[in-house]
Amino acid sequence: MRCGRGVDIIRIGKVLKCTLFSRSHALALWRNSVTVSHPPESAGSGMGMTKRSDTRWPRRSLLAAGLSLGLLPHAGTAQILNAQAAKQIEPDGKGIRLAAREDPGQRLTVEVMINGQGPFRFVVDTGAERSVLSDDVAARLNLPAGPSVMVTGMARRVAASTVRVRELGFGPFRRHGLTLPVLPRASVVSDGYLGLDAIDGTKVTFDFANRALRVEEAGDIAETARPDVTHVRAKGTGGYLRIMDCLTDSVASIAFIDTGAEVSVGNTSLMNALATRNKIFAPQAYVTLTGVTGGEITGQVVPVGRIRLQNLAFTNGTLIIADVPDFALWKTKSRPALLIGMDYLRQFASVTLDYRARDIRFELSAAPPQPLPGVSIEAVA
Repeated sequence: MRCGRGVDIIRIGKVLKCTLFSRSHALALWRNSVTVSHPPESAGSGMGMTKRSDTRWPRRSLLAAGLSLGLLPHAGTAQILNAQAAKQIEPDGKGIRLAAREDPGQRLTVEVMINGQGPFRFVVDTGAERSVLSDDVAARLNLPAGPSVMVTGMARRVAASTVRVRELGFGPFRRHGLTLPVLPRASVVSDGYLGLDAIDGTKVTFDFANRALRVEEAGDIAETARPDVTHVRAKGTGGYLRIMDCLTDSVASIAFIDTGAEVSVGNTSLMNALATRNKIFAPQAYVTLTGVTGGEITGQVVPVGRIRLQNLAFTNGTLIIADVPDFALWKTKSRPALLIGMDYLRQFASVTLDYRARDIRFELSAAPPQPLPGVSIEAVA
């Protein structure tokens, strides 16, 4: 979309700060550290959403500190791994295994080359349409400027610059002629993001058990049936893989995988459908989300008994209800929908997204990092 004098508008709803508050206490989460503050006088129940324009370059929406009701980290358990150069490289002609490290938000990052320089650490974000670069990396490389843009975040719009990248390389893949939005390092909290413009058409494996990523050419690979592995079929083009036959506490809904989101989120259409079926349905807490452009919106933390993706089931979990920009980007805002974030995905040994085959492979973990949500593979009736 263009605004005013031909300036492109980009929607970037990524949450920079997340505050959970309930009747008895408030927890302020900044990245992955936790401090306790006094509760507000009134929690309020409004969603606090602002109207957002459609965009030409929609961008990913939610990146919050890890949050699961009843499983909130405390100050002594925040996990921060030291930065290390990737050493595990296993080219096989079709792909490469990239040793990943976890940043302070426990996100897996991989090495990326920009115009032959680097490596730089990028988050692989399956919910982002466009890749993004931090301002200090853009300045260090002295990249040529692109057109000015307006960035629409959670609650307000700000001006931003772009840069032109001749070549973006990761593993055996090269992407050419990209124009990337530039955001402050404090907002990105990494060197950048690899979005669907970079990873579409590939097969990406998040190997949580070994803290590694595998990026390879998509293709049919025969696999012997295993009781701890299931494949979920998806629909969509351009990397927008939607699971159309999801059931959330028996409510027909649409789900998609967002590895850039630290928490799983449902939209208000989903919450309204759940409330209609359950007369005592009520939020357990409220979350204030602050975006990269400032401003705040309020989300509601709700319990969910069962989320079923074909024969894969999550049980006894929670969702944050907020109409984050992802739902408009994925064209699911008016229908019950949810994005599956890293709080659910880390419960598996590995998750593989094959964009060409439109297939998502889930491998159960023998020792999930958290007791909830539960995950299981169920027989299909």
